[in-house]
Amino acid sequence: MYKQSQTSSIKRNLVNSISLVFGIIIFAVYLSVDLSLDSWVDKQFDKSLINKANYMKSLVKVSGDRLSFDDEHLSEFQEDEDVHFYQLWSSSGSFKRSKSLVQYPQIDLLQLSLPLNTNQLLDVTLPNGEEGRAFISYFLPESEQLSATHEHPAYLALYQSSRSSESMLVLIDILLIVTFFISIVVMRYIAIRIVDKGLKPLQTMNAQIKKIGIDQSSVTELPEPDLQFDEIEPIRKELNAFIKANQVFLQNEKRLTGDIAHELKTPIAEIMSLSEIYIRYPEDERIGATYKQDMLKIAQRMKKIVDNLLLLQKTSSATIQIELEAIDLYQLISEVITELTFKYSDADNRIQILIDKPLIFGDSFSLHTILQNLIDNALFYSPEGSQITISLVTKQSNLVLEVRNQVCTVLTEQDIAQLLEPMYQADQSRTSNDRYGLGLSIVNNLCRLNGYQLDVVYQEREIGFSIQGIEHHSAEIRKEI
Repeated sequence: MYKQSQTSSIKRNLVNSISLVFGIIIFAVYLSVDLSLDSWVDKQFDKSLINKANYMKSLVKVSGDRLSFDDEHLSEFQEDEDVHFYQLWSSSGSFKRSKSLVQYPQIDLLQLSLPLNTNQLLDVTLPNGEEGRAFISYFLPESEQLSATHEHPAYLALYQSSRSSESMLVLIDILLIVTFFISIVVMRYIAIRIVDKGLKPLQTMNAQIKKIGIDQSSVTELPEPDLQFDEIEPIRKELNAFIKANQVFLQNEKRLTGDIAHELKTPIAEIMSLSEIYIRYPEDERIGATYKQDMLKIAQRMKKIVDNLLLLQKTSSATIQIELEAIDLYQLISEVITELTFKYSDADNRIQILIDKPLIFGDSFSLHTILQNLIDNALFYSPEGSQITISLVTKQSNLVLEVRNQVCTVLTEQDIAQLLEPMYQADQSRTSNDRYGLGLSIVNNLCRLNGYQLDVVYQEREIGFSIQGIEHHSAEIRKEI
């Protein structure tokens, strides 16, 4: 079953992250404000209750041996919207109850044992069932505050409903919650606008990328913006480098395809022409006598092209097996020269080998193929009878294998730059049917697979191919394959 890959959004992630971070900050601020307001309202409520109780204590008078309380002065107190209950005691018992306690004759307010002239605040349930606060006080009337005798102490219990303060706190909580969500919505809207503005350069670059055609003959790039961004500029440069590389690669692939078709088309056309003539004139001895040999020769040419293309493909991938071993480079070069003697009879006389320490460590197949192609090219493209030098020298503690020879054709900078590309030949007329422009590409691929560096140096009609990175046979560090 096809499993759909999950997608994500930078914009959505940024907006969500910003919203989460600022949401937590706003929540913490609103929570601290809410707790502060709750504490402030509670303190104000307690302060108001204490003021009322102190006012009531000031109304307690001593008349003879009895205590009296004049509640006519409590008109503002009685009109308070919060329900309240109070009760006063003397040493002989309760002597004053609030009018609100008339409905509850069997209920007495809380009377705690307190030291004289002390107070206490506590949460209570009012006789009517509401929640509230109580102020309990054991005190002396004002007339006895300065006297030495404490004959008429009084006890006050004042209950007051906290309904109004609770309603205020609920209203504050609702306002804080509403403003919290409004601030979250506004903050998220602002975050979306900011993120959209920040991502606009990316959207602009994406629109520019859509306009680029990789298959165009001319190399196109992303234009340089008027305002450059430190985060986007490296991406733009890397994309331009990638676009250039792909356009060059595509052009090389097109050229390679055309060159392969051209190389194969010629022998195929020869086979068709010879076959048509032989079918039309079967009795002609001039055709029939050499027909088989001609067909075999053409087939061998096609086989050589296909073998080189297969080798090029093989060396272009990392699947080729590299087996490192100790190799006598002098002996390996001698074997290659012997193999090429059937093509170049004077190869032994023309090649000069300058190697003092021939033992190296490497892959036999790779080095054999590299040397075979380099020496073959040197013998073919150098003037007849000229000398070819093969040397192994040490440069900056690195072994460098070098093949140098003179050339008959003057090479341009473009030729040198494209010399390692597949199917490229400096001789555009392709006068030789045995050269296909694949040898140096195979050499380049094998050097890359073995970790060698291949350099081409051309000066005064002399070209040199140097391979750096070859290890001496006594090296302590070996490559792991």
